Amino acid sequence: MTKIIDFAKLARPKHWVKNILVFVPVVYAGGISDFGAVFAAFMSFVAFCLVASAVYVLNDIVDCEKDTAHPVNRTRPVASGRVGKSSAAFFASFLTVAGFSVALLFGGWVVMVFAFAYVLLNLFYSFFLKHVPVLDCFCIAAGFVIRIYAGGGAVGEGISEWLFLTVTFGALFMAFGKRRGEAAQVGAGSAARRVLKGYDLGFLSGVTYTCAGITVVFYALWAMGSEPPLMIYTIPLVAFIICKYLLNAQAEDSFGDPVSIIFQDKPLICAVALFGVLSIVFLYM
Repeated sequence: MTKIIDFAKLARPKHWVKNILVFVPVVYAGGISDFGAVFAAFMSFVAFCLVASAVYVLNDIVDCEKDTAHPVNRTRPVASGRVGKSSAAFFASFLTVAGFSVALLFGGWVVMVFAFAYVLLNLFYSFFLKHVPVLDCFCIAAGFVIRIYAGGGAVGEGISEWLFLTVTFGALFMAFGKRRGEAAQVGAGSAARRVLKGYDLGFLSGVTYTCAGITVVFYALWAMGSEPPLMIYTIPLVAFIICKYLLNAQAEDSFGDPVSIIFQDKPLICAVALFGVLSIVFLYM
């Protein structure tokens, strides 16, 4: 039972919430009543949960030694020695094959290509790009963009320019915010993560604030041009979510992890849930 729990932790199921982005195209294109489109989006969600978990396992293998010096990551199954590297590698391979199979069978070649691109991007990220300041955060953002385009490919819907920019800068906001949290906790230049040597806390704070503001602006531009125009009334709520998230990300005990920040704050969870409900109501009423 302990081993099963350790492998479940390796997969990091709490981070699957990030894959909800694949549903964005079908929801905002008015296709939520189309069972076929919703099913295709759901299976694409499953596929990305599997390949994303494979990537997390790979990262744990690659970062094993460095994670032992990290105050939080040292408790991970591979870093702590509870799961061997060979067993973790086999688990990652299984998850990858399963994810590609689901993507191809239920999402088609388009989703399969995006899933493959996501894994390929993260292979380069894990071995090379995660050590390059700024580029590491842009790679993380690219992973979010790939998710939303995979959802669009699954249901045959395109992605508007403003929505693309909103997701891109929202992802950059969270990525730089995470780096800022790590730098604040373990110190810029720490051995716990090599890329932190190339960052300055002031720089990370400035970029995080900038991306936060740009995200709100791009979302507002998307909402003002959407049909029906009622989505404009969600703009203040989005601004609140980003401000509350930013406040929590800068707390003294925060490492900037997006999932932890959201799920540990009840007002923030409620705001996100309210945004989802209002979006459905305004788009389909």
